[in-house]
Amino acid sequence: MQEEKQALSSLTLIKDPLIEPYFIGKDSNSYTVYETLMPGTNKKKGRGRQSRAKEGIKPISFHTTFGSCLASIAKLKVSNQQTYNSISEYVAEWKRVKEEINQIVNPEL
Repeated sequence: MQEEKQALSSLTLIKDPLIEPYFIGKDSNSYTVYETLMPGTNKKKGRGRQSRAKEGIKPISFHTTFGSCLASIAKLKVSNQQTYNSISEYVAEWKRVKEEINQIVNPEL
């Protein structure tokens, strides 16, 4: 975790409760989507796998524009739910998440 924090210290970090557990790191050339991994969680279950003992940070994707970075976060938030009972339920969730992200960028709309 100490090495991760040192690597992030040269970045501009963009955090918002609406995009948690994700956040954005911006350097002079690009944007990176990171995921905060919490203690006691492990998305990859299997034989011999242990739950996380402490908080961690995982880079998820790299982008050249802020807009594509936000679109990636929207996709990640929708894909976190494993089961949708219909296409319309999935589309409704996609629209809801997209609207939340649009409100971050354009709060007056």
